[in-house]
Amino acid sequence: MSNEPLLWRILTVAAVIEDEYGVTPTDLSTAVFFDVMTKDSPGVYQGDTAERERVKPGFGANEQINVAPYSTRTIRVPYAGSGTPGVPPSFWPLMLCSGHSETIDMTVDEEKVIYDPVSSNFSSISLLWWSDDDELQVLPGVRGTLTRTTDAKGMPYFEFNLTGLYVRPTTEAPPAGATRAPQAGEVPVNKQNSTFTFFGYAAPMQSWSFDMSGQVEHRNLPGYEGVHLTNRNAAGQVNIQKPRLADFNIYEKIESHNGTVVDTVTFSHNKTPGNIVDFEATRVQLSNYAETEVQGITHSTMDTRLLSAPEGDGDYRYVFR
Repeated sequence: MSNEPLLWRILTVAAVIEDEYGVTPTDLSTAVFFDVMTKDSPGVYQGDTAERERVKPGFGANEQINVAPYSTRTIRVPYAGSGTPGVPPSFWPLMLCSGHSETIDMTVDEEKVIYDPVSSNFSSISLLWWSDDDELQVLPGVRGTLTRTTDAKGMPYFEFNLTGLYVRPTTEAPPAGATRAPQAGEVPVNKQNSTFTFFGYAAPMQSWSFDMSGQVEHRNLPGYEGVHLTNRNAAGQVNIQKPRLADFNIYEKIESHNGTVVDTVTFSHNKTPGNIVDFEATRVQLSNYAETEVQGITHSTMDTRLLSAPEGDGDYRYVFR
């Protein structure tokens, strides 16, 4: 017996696209190893529970039963590209399993990778999670949702909240010689690196968060188990320096009691080809207006509702170029 502890900070993570839902490929040569910024507490063994109730001659607890086991992970990755135009970022499998399609455009001098939200034909991955390069948990059938944090003077990131089928961890090391997929480093959100356009106005931006708000459901029924994406209500919250009315009448944009205004909001980050990330939302409605103070300056905060196109989807897209 060894009393050697598992070290928290040593972590290796990889993902592989599943050809058949919930079935981890036996050939892991296509597994993608990617950078993880921080390690959140892993949901190794989660699930809905029920009690095995009994009337007893005295007080005391009843046994608790996990009636639908599953596993979860929260993974934070850099808000950055691969470093090469037309090459997907290292975390591309997470984008696919979180309800996006991937389009690679190799037009000369315009190479880019585009991720659009979809409402059907979702991809799934098997997530491989090595703790201390010794204990492996495989999560088959993973699907999830994502958020983005882009605060001024901060390092931007994506955060994926993933749910997969439960498999008991085993003792296994990562494959020898495994290398991480190409991934450029993130750069801070500031005047030098970022451009923000808000309803046609170049607003000084304090922050603009994004939440895909994907509804992720684990189902465990006689004859079936799986994880499904069943809805998406993409939204966010923006904080900008409040403009003077002569420059930009914010009230005309937020009022909805006598008609609504829908317009485009874009955020382009980084200036180096291969590490540029554009976020485009062409049908944004503003709501829940409030004012706050930042460094003695009046700021406006609003919710941004990312509306889908009349034909469905098209509420936003990410372009890595």
